[in-house]
Amino acid sequence: MSKGGFMGSVRAAVVGVAALTLAACQAPLAPRDAQVRDAPVRDGTLVVELVFGRTIADGVVVSDADWQRYVDDVLARRTDGFTIVDCQGGWLDGGRVVREGCKFVVLVIDRQRLESLKDAVGEYRRRFRQESVLWMERPCPQPMCRFEGAP
Repeated sequence: MSKGGFMGSVRAAVVGVAALTLAACQAPLAPRDAQVRDAPVRDGTLVVELVFGRTIADGVVVSDADWQRYVDDVLARRTDGFTIVDCQGGWLDGGRVVREGCKFVVLVIDRQRLESLKDAVGEYRRRFRQESVLWMERPCPQPMCRFEGAP
C-alpha cells in the first residue's frame, strides 16, 4: 500500500465527497423560470431513426473524417437538427454473428422533407457502398412531441 495507506485513501475520499456536495449546492448557472414553455411540433411531424453501418463491403471502415464530411455536406443540409450516437450492430450471416460499428441518428422532421432525407440516405449508400441503412419512422403527435425551453 502507498504512503498514507488506508487512512490517506479515506481522507481523500472524504475530501472528494465534500467537494462534490458543495458543488451540488451551488445555484444553477442559468436559473429556470418555474413555468416552462412547451413549443409544440407541427402536425405531420415524424421521428425518424436511422442506423448507418460503417463497414464497407471489402472490410474497410468509413473513417470518422468521412462520416463527418457526410454529416456536414449531406445530412445536416436536409434536416433542422439531429442527434448522433455511436453504436454497434450485428446480424447472422450463414450461422455466424457479424458485428459492425454504426451510427444511430435520431431526428424530428416534417413529413414534407422526407424525400430530401431519403436522398441523403441514398447518398450514404452510394458513397460508402452500403447495401442498406436501417430506417425507422413513427408519428410524432402533439402533445407527445414538443421542444421544451425556457420562456
